[in-house]
Amino acid sequence: MNDNLLRIRTLTDKFFDGDTTPEEEQELYAYYRQPREQMPDDLRSNCDLFRDLAALTALSPTKQQTAPQHRQRTWWLAAAAVVLILIVGGTTLYHYRQADECVAYIYGERVTDRDVVLGEMQKTMTAMTADGSDVVEEQLKSMFGDND
Repeated sequence: MNDNLLRIRTLTDKFFDGDTTPEEEQELYAYYRQPREQMPDDLRSNCDLFRDLAALTALSPTKQQTAPQHRQRTWWLAAAAVVLILIVGGTTLYHYRQADECVAYIYGERVTDRDVVLGEMQKTMTAMTADGSDVVEEQLKSMFGDND
């Protein structure tokens, strides 16, 4: 028996066990490209399979071709993540600082002093309820539809 034929049979069995390396698979593809008539009967049944696999392998990109694309995609994903973190962090910081600020317009002027705003609000509430009527309560009830 030919040593090359023994190697092909061994590699074919190894292939079906899932133990071949890419180089060994290339060797099998090369062998099965020859005319069927030159192959032993027991190997002819595998001919179509290995020819189809060889054609698929030729169509798919190799690792060397996809590695730069993968690195470039990884770089873009990292850059997008950094930009997203900066936007979310900046927005959160901005809203956090705004949440602590007390702003009111009193007599047409913008006032941010918390004590002044709360003092004016207290004066207004006192003035609204000074006459003893429940005008504020009646207005709230009419707004929210609670007419008991």
